[in-house]
Amino acid sequence: MAQGSGEKGHAGGVGGQTVRQRKPEKQLPRCGADPRRLRLHAGMRPGEGPQGQYRGDHLFGNLRNAAQHHSQDAGTLMGNYLLQSYLIESRRADPGKPALVDEHGSMTYDLLHADSNRMAHCLAAGGVTRQDRVVICMKRSSLVVMSMLGILKADAVYVPVDAKAPAERLFKVIADSRPGALICEEALLPVLAGAGESMQSLRLLVVFGAKSGAGCAIGIPVLRWEELSTATAEPPPYRNIDTDAAYILYTSGSTGSPKGVVISHLNVINYIEWAVQCFGIGSRDRVLGTAPFHFDMSTFDIFTALKAGATLCIAPERSLLFPGKLLDLIEREAITLWKGVSSLLMYLSSTGSLKEDRIPSLEKVLFGGEVLPTRHLMNWMSIYPSKRFYNVYGPTEATGISAYHPVEAAPASVDEAIPIGKACSNTEIFVLTDEDRLARVGETGELCIRGSGLSPGYWNDAEKTARAFVPNPLGCTAHDRIYRTGDLARVREDGVLEYLGRKDFQVKFMGYRIEMFEVERAILSLENIHQAAVLLCNCAQSELSELVAFIEGPQAADADAILQGLGRSLPSYMLPKQIIPLERIPLTDRGKTDRAALQAYYQRHMQNGAKEDIG
Repeated sequence: MAQGSGEKGHAGGVGGQTVRQRKPEKQLPRCGADPRRLRLHAGMRPGEGPQGQYRGDHLFGNLRNAAQHHSQDAGTLMGNYLLQSYLIESRRADPGKPALVDEHGSMTYDLLHADSNRMAHCLAAGGVTRQDRVVICMKRSSLVVMSMLGILKADAVYVPVDAKAPAERLFKVIADSRPGALICEEALLPVLAGAGESMQSLRLLVVFGAKSGAGCAIGIPVLRWEELSTATAEPPPYRNIDTDAAYILYTSGSTGSPKGVVISHLNVINYIEWAVQCFGIGSRDRVLGTAPFHFDMSTFDIFTALKAGATLCIAPERSLLFPGKLLDLIEREAITLWKGVSSLLMYLSSTGSLKEDRIPSLEKVLFGGEVLPTRHLMNWMSIYPSKRFYNVYGPTEATGISAYHPVEAAPASVDEAIPIGKACSNTEIFVLTDEDRLARVGETGELCIRGSGLSPGYWNDAEKTARAFVPNPLGCTAHDRIYRTGDLARVREDGVLEYLGRKDFQVKFMGYRIEMFEVERAILSLENIHQAAVLLCNCAQSELSELVAFIEGPQAADADAILQGLGRSLPSYMLPKQIIPLERIPLTDRGKTDRAALQAYYQRHMQNGAKEDIG
């Protein structure tokens, strides 16, 4: 097998691999009539370009009023380029610059390169080979990013798992991904002792902070990271190619078992090249990392910083729990760029923590992962009129950001929806009806994605992959495929996409079709309401269903006022039967509303007939 030079950062040769995807065309093929597209040129910023705008337009030429289909092209994709190349090139440019900062200190590009090389050699010596999976289960720190890069340099695939996750979930991920190695901290060793047969594939444990001899009880060889400080830091040879898997992220599955989304080097390269140019990220930037490493938002944090030669500042866990501490961190580290989950921005806004004289260094804020209530964006923009705000959208299955919208001016009212904008580079977004035709302007349909960001599919689950990644009904080649997101959307007259909620949050109740998102948005337009979630709940005692609104905010306990306010904009069949006030709407570890927890709380609430802690 041909080998690429590790220091050059490019992979050479081909060979068998566990996970493969068809390599995308260098530019997306055009189907149907001649679609109009705008090319992203090197150094281009929004508002620039030969057509005068970067944002693009509807496709299919004169069919503008019928086509709800958006595209951006980034030009030629780089051939056979690997993610670790970003580190190598930025280290070559400025080896002494801090690459990572966490609560324990900083790590220069030179040290990050050397330590990740050591990790790669360590894994290879333990039997890890090309496209083997390596699970990482550690607390938030620079060591997690270093380990990820070491895994990539070993030609392997990193599989991050939440260190706070229940042991059962960790065991499920290990059993499903069948990793060759696991990287963890000493505190996890007693937990692993109960993993049983799920550990069968493991050939090596790399442990931070372990005592000599630790791990013998579970019968797997253990390497202590602290003992590897004298190991070689020479770059290993790379055998990967760009369509090889880079990582697998496990998301919640509809069956209750986590499903692994496979993402290739090429998927991420396309995403990061576009993001760095679109958002103007440079070596002077200091990027705030608040996303969990097992969440796809962390891909943006890590690799835009490495690509630009910037510094990634990893927020400690405790700063995410207290708004004052997070703002202190932004000021102390002179953060210039932050991509955060909407719930965190909402929390900072609703607690009154935002002040005009705070966070002066912060220039750009990207928010996504869930809908940000308009009133909170208005609050952010009124306090910080000089900062740039971007609403971003993209499922894990499409790597990162699939669509984005620069918010040029504050919304005029709380009733104004914040659009998700238009597609990013080498990406097309379709809004399809139930009959698989392009939806008309203003018509609701399912948002579908096509392009270079599409995942090869779900790890070890061909059936789920076939259901979600389907042949393009508008395609012109046999291999053309799209991802059905399950999200509802529509296109406005100006060609901008508007997100309308989840398809599976659409219910039929009392003969009426109800969009939960529409009810939630109406609640959030009321005064002194911070957050809301509306569910169709089934009472176990009466076996009857009812619309239930869970509401957070000072006005949440005044059910009469809420229903009176909703009655001005919603028909009677869309009014919640019950209003349940909560101190805090529960969130999943990915920052989204935990609807399963709300359903369980409702059952306890009905059974006990009294308020209780949702936890």
